[in-house]
Amino acid sequence: MIAALEPLWRRSRRQDWATLTERPFDLIVIGGGITGAGVAWQASLHGLSTLLVEARDWAGGTSSRSSKLVHGGLRYLPHGEVRLVREVGHEREMLGRIWPHLVTPTPFLIPVYRRRGMPLWALGAGVWLYDGLTGVAPRHRRRMLGPDGVLALEGDLAQQDLAGGVSYYEARTDDARLVYTVVEAARAAGAVALSRVQAREIDLTPKGGSVEVLDVETGRTATVRVRAAVNAAGPWTGEVDREGTPVVLGRGCHLVFAHARLPLQNAVALPAPDGGNTFAVPRGRVTYVGTTDRLYTGDPELPDVPDEDVAYLFRVVRASFPALDLRPRDLLGVYAGVRPLVARAGKSETRELSRQRSIEVRHDGLISVRGGKLTGFRSVAADTLAFLARGGLRLRESREHVEAVFDPVRTVQEAATELGASRAAAEDLVFRHGARAPDVLRYAAERPEGLDPVANGCDVLWGELDYSTDHEEVFELSDLLVRRTALLWFGGLREPEEVLRPAAERVAERLGWSSADIGSQMAACRREAHLDRLAELRHLSL
Repeated sequence: MIAALEPLWRRSRRQDWATLTERPFDLIVIGGGITGAGVAWQASLHGLSTLLVEARDWAGGTSSRSSKLVHGGLRYLPHGEVRLVREVGHEREMLGRIWPHLVTPTPFLIPVYRRRGMPLWALGAGVWLYDGLTGVAPRHRRRMLGPDGVLALEGDLAQQDLAGGVSYYEARTDDARLVYTVVEAARAAGAVALSRVQAREIDLTPKGGSVEVLDVETGRTATVRVRAAVNAAGPWTGEVDREGTPVVLGRGCHLVFAHARLPLQNAVALPAPDGGNTFAVPRGRVTYVGTTDRLYTGDPELPDVPDEDVAYLFRVVRASFPALDLRPRDLLGVYAGVRPLVARAGKSETRELSRQRSIEVRHDGLISVRGGKLTGFRSVAADTLAFLARGGLRLRESREHVEAVFDPVRTVQEAATELGASRAAAEDLVFRHGARAPDVLRYAAERPEGLDPVANGCDVLWGELDYSTDHEEVFELSDLLVRRTALLWFGGLREPEEVLRPAAERVAERLGWSSADIGSQMAACRREAHLDRLAELRHLSL
């Protein structure tokens, strides 16, 4: 075992664990994805003593494997889901005000081709209605484009039968960082939040009860007295509550390319032959393409990336950008996640199922949240709190502040100037850490090679890995490289395997891992980031 200085978060975690049996909690929230984190945050702002537990890492499931978009759901309008569109569009604007570093307006382009899909006039009318429903700022409202206007924005698009297009705005985010930021906001509002803690025995009545929780790391257990419980376990919601409406899982796969190979300035909606919801989205040094939408019946913890889904995405992206001649060997990363959807009679295809959430109260008082969207998590929380209030919990007026307390652009400039970091690295840090970015840079500057990038052509610094390990509850290598930094998917690395060992050894110095631990952590991280699958797919004949 390597001698290590204990990270600060371990001490805080021990203190939080000690409070579990000292007093009753008004509420326990089970599940540390965006829904559970949002409920815990809002409950704490309304004065409820709240415990949030997550059996894995924060955002360890669906909430770190999405298309990374905070969007109003334009595609839901044709299905008549006006309420959902209005709600999530409003939430998109609000989240951009609260966390402008994480929820950034991004130009979207929808090219329209003759004899394919919706005619240009109908799409234009739909986007006009969409902008009105979602309260888009005037400078971000839709623009109608002719063929030349479309190609002026994205010159690599297919030109044959191009009728024109629509330019409008959505927002991009880092889903895992958003979840972690909401967890931290819940803590700041008074919540106790513990990852790697599993809810076991739930013994409830409508007036309260207890929940036994297990510390997955140590094996210790505690029985927590609670007045109410919310099940927000995402794909595992049905395991926590087997009595409610079944949850159907839809798998979504994504491909990651170097931005130089798919050089987009806008996020582009890609016409798919089956009407699928597929986008190509630029993110720094990479562009990612997704998503698929197929029924999934396997283990939700690590859904696979099947050949047929990869082939489907390649067909779609090649049809839209034929001159780029994208091949499997161009892949820098692949990932897959599952969406928990509410089952409906007579609906066998996941894309036929509504993205509306369902909130149900069991006979013993357990409240289960099924379905929902990343963008609308605050609205889900508000509806859940309404159920809690009807169940007898007294809510105080919220203490939420909806305006950001820092300017991300100025923070980038100040951070880069102060310590001589590149502007790209500073922008990357602000995107992930917000107002803390200068602190992260100063922390990095005090470490050996702390201001050096982990690899050529990458904006993640060694010192940021140190900071996250010491301050952001990194238990495993994948917590750091997949969720806190997304380095293995979005770092622009041609050979992501090359950073595994040096990163593992650097983390080992802080967490006290042995040589055997380093090997097992690398293997687990390789599986979670689909690195072995990536190597196979690069040789796929498509």
